[in-house]
Amino acid sequence: MLLSYESQVEELFSRLKGSEEPHMQWEQTASREFSVALICPHRRHVAQFFFEMVSRWLLPGRPLEVVLSFATSYREYAICEMVIRVEEGEDALFVKRSLPFLEKEICLGVSSIYHASRILEMKGLSLSAKTSLIQERIAELIRRFPAYFDYDLFEEMQHFLVSVKEEFKAVRDISHMSRMIWVPYLMRKALEKKIEEEPGKRHISLKIKKILLQTPFGSKEVLALFVGLNFLRPYELFEERHLLYALARFGVRPVPHSYMKHEGFCYLEVEIDHFSQTELMQGLPEEILRRIEQLVPPIFMPRNEEEVMRSVLTLSNQLKFTRDIPQIAISFEGQRGAELLFTIVLVRLLHPHTPPLRELFAARTFTIDRVKIVGHLRRKYPKEATVLRARLKCEDFLRDDFSVDLYQARMAVLRTVQQGVGEVRDYNGGMIAKQNENYELLKKELGELAERETLLLQNFFHSISPVELSATLDPVLLKSLFTLLLDALGRPESLLTRRLNGCLLIVSKEQDLSGIESLKIPHNELLIAQVQLFDSSTLALLYLNPDKEKQKKLLLHI
Repeated sequence: MLLSYESQVEELFSRLKGSEEPHMQWEQTASREFSVALICPHRRHVAQFFFEMVSRWLLPGRPLEVVLSFATSYREYAICEMVIRVEEGEDALFVKRSLPFLEKEICLGVSSIYHASRILEMKGLSLSAKTSLIQERIAELIRRFPAYFDYDLFEEMQHFLVSVKEEFKAVRDISHMSRMIWVPYLMRKALEKKIEEEPGKRHISLKIKKILLQTPFGSKEVLALFVGLNFLRPYELFEERHLLYALARFGVRPVPHSYMKHEGFCYLEVEIDHFSQTELMQGLPEEILRRIEQLVPPIFMPRNEEEVMRSVLTLSNQLKFTRDIPQIAISFEGQRGAELLFTIVLVRLLHPHTPPLRELFAARTFTIDRVKIVGHLRRKYPKEATVLRARLKCEDFLRDDFSVDLYQARMAVLRTVQQGVGEVRDYNGGMIAKQNENYELLKKELGELAERETLLLQNFFHSISPVELSATLDPVLLKSLFTLLLDALGRPESLLTRRLNGCLLIVSKEQDLSGIESLKIPHNELLIAQVQLFDSSTLALLYLNPDKEKQKKLLLHI
């Protein structure tokens, strides 16, 4: 064997004397055996790099029979040797041809950790080698930048290495996986500093980096997203589905199985498509803030049977003529898990050819609790009262912030009833119907702006007080007030005003209404909408009295 004799070792030392350059020798010791030896100034992981290169890349794709592997340190030098056995013929010829090229790569790699990692990445690192190099890089960061990194970075590294799957490590290089450890670490420290300076404010941190995935079909460029934010309330939630909804606006596709979460920080990779990275960087934080979910404990509220019987009696009294359409009353019963429950009381006149309700609702998500005849019209036409229960999936009525839109759920119940029995009178939904009609007119006035600001528009419209003004007020006035509200959100001023058709429009970031209440303004002259967006609340006012003196007096009390 090449290094088995002291004279040969001394010969190698004499060649290296006064030089930092590594030296490698190889020879064919038998018809099927090759000895490959390396001597170089001692560095960490030299032996691991040498064995990795020879065993995996001397005969790529073919297992090597290792007869001997040897490594030691001597006089501040590292000495490594491998003896391998191959099949005679083509394999032996291939080894002879590849050894000179492999020698150049090995000598370059043992001279620098950076070159070693790059060479192994290009050739395909084993997972154990990747782990070792990641550990090496993290230790180097702590040594070189003690002002930014402490030894708790090792805890981050350990969590990462244990939690990610082998398939994830296989297609990502060590540079990026190291980045996945230290970037969230620095982002967390910066976020903690911001929270300390402004504890009651929502803070969000976003980093975007282009990376390459080494897939079986070649390199693929994707975007890596690092997202961090703080929570202001005990039951807030932000997970993968929330981030995907936030990204949906930009039309991006996530890389499968790339999502990770640790201590409030999310990581996700998305495929690069026809969108601007700058647009994503500027628009994504606001989309993320819209998708923070508020978890609310489910409400336990047993159905009030007395109220059900009162509804039956009231609706029955509404049927006075043979042409009267069915009467219904819809009430929200509660939430069970992922379902919304509604109770529907339906009273109708039975004519000779009226079909049974069980046939009409057989294929729908309704169940019939009970059916009863509660009287007759002209002693001839029975009045049939039916109590139904509707079960709807919460996920079908989620808004952008993942709150459940009960209004839309109730409308869905009404549409289902109409599909079954035809036209009905919604006895306790008259105001709701008028509100819906005015809301649709407002959306039409706003055009594309209504689509972009759906969540804010809903919060604004349904916070209007008194409620009757949301159903009767001119949509043009509501549009002007909403656009003024949008202007105020993007400006530092605490008070904005505008006049339109004699009315005074006010948007104030102050929340004290005591001064306004002291004026004792008639409730039908002043519209108030208190809008909650993200972590702030804004007050929108519409004073309908054209008297300018009274308008000035109102402004003085805000």
